[in-house]
Amino acid sequence: MTESPGAKAKVTFQDIEVTATKDRLWHLEAAGRSASAEFLDEAIDLVLPRLSYEEQDSLVIQLLMAREAEPSSLRR
Repeated sequence: MTESPGAKAKVTFQDIEVTATKDRLWHLEAAGRSASAEFLDEAIDLVLPRLSYEEQDSLVIQLLMAREAEPSSLRR
């Protein structure tokens, strides 16, 4: 998959607003915390460490789907 620099995805997961941005690293913001990591699942684990593996996988899928659904005109 080709990465679009700066593309942003925002979803609500378990009543928490989660925003992910992909530049050189993934940057994730949720629940008043933020982190950057090479891989999206690593960033999720840093910001929301209490999620189970299944919940993390579900959030990764939701964020990637939201990112792909973003109109290409909004991507850099």
